[in-house]
Amino acid sequence: MKSRLPLYVEKFGLFKGLELYGKSKYSRQEHCLTVPGLRHTIRLRGKTSDYQAFKKIFVEGEYAFGLGFTPRLILDGGANVGYSSVFFTHQYPEAVVVAIEPESENFRLLIKNTAPYKNIRPIQGALWPRKTQLMMENTTGQPDAFRVSENLSSDSSTIPTITIMNLLDEMGLDGIDLLKLDIEGSEKELFEDPETHHWLSRTQAIIVELHDRFKPGCTEAVEGALAGENFVRSQRGENLLFIREPAF
Repeated sequence: MKSRLPLYVEKFGLFKGLELYGKSKYSRQEHCLTVPGLRHTIRLRGKTSDYQAFKKIFVEGEYAFGLGFTPRLILDGGANVGYSSVFFTHQYPEAVVVAIEPESENFRLLIKNTAPYKNIRPIQGALWPRKTQLMMENTTGQPDAFRVSENLSSDSSTIPTITIMNLLDEMGLDGIDLLKLDIEGSEKELFEDPETHHWLSRTQAIIVELHDRFKPGCTEAVEGALAGENFVRSQRGENLLFIREPAF
C-alpha cells in the first residue's frame, strides 16, 4: 500500500508531518497532538482507526466541501472521537455543532477533544428513527467499526437512541443547516423510515458515507428518501454531499 507520509509532509511541513504521521500510525500510545491550523490540541489513540479518521479529515480534507452558504446548526452523526466536529467548528466558527456518538470509549475521547470549544455540544447516543434501546456490535475491534442493532439478547449492553425530530424540538430549532452522517449502516433505517420527510424537508445539506458493504440497501434508502427533495449531489472521497437548491 502506498505510504501517506508525503501527504502529511505536504500538509504540515517536514518535521511536523513526520511527527504526526509517526505518532498516529505507528505508536500504540494515546497522544496529545498539536496540529497546525487547530486552536487546541487533540487526542489520538495510536495504532487504531483514529489514524484513518485523522488522515481523512485533517490531511485529505474529505469534509472540505463548498456549501455555498454559512451553516448555523451542524448535526454530526457518528462523531467518533470528535475530529469531524473540531474540523467543522474551525471551518464555521459561528455554528453550533451537535456531536452524537454512541460508543463509550469514543465518547470519552470526544469529550476531551471538544471541551475547549463552547459551540460543540456532545451527546452520547445513537441516531435512529424512533426512541428505543440498541445493542452495540463490533466485529473488527476498531473504534470506528461500532454498529447498532435492535437484535437485543438478555445480556446485551444497550445504548439509547436519539431521533432527529426530538433533538430539534428539545433545542427549539426549526431545521438543520448541515447534517453529517457516518453511522456505520444505520443510515438505512434512518432514511427508509416513513417519517423521514419531517426533518429532511428542514435540512439544507447532507454529507453521508454509505455502508452497503456490510448493510445492503443503504444507498437505495438514502436515494429513495432524497428523490424529489431538490438536492444537488457531488462526491469527495467516500462521502456524498447533497445540497438543496434554492427555491425561486
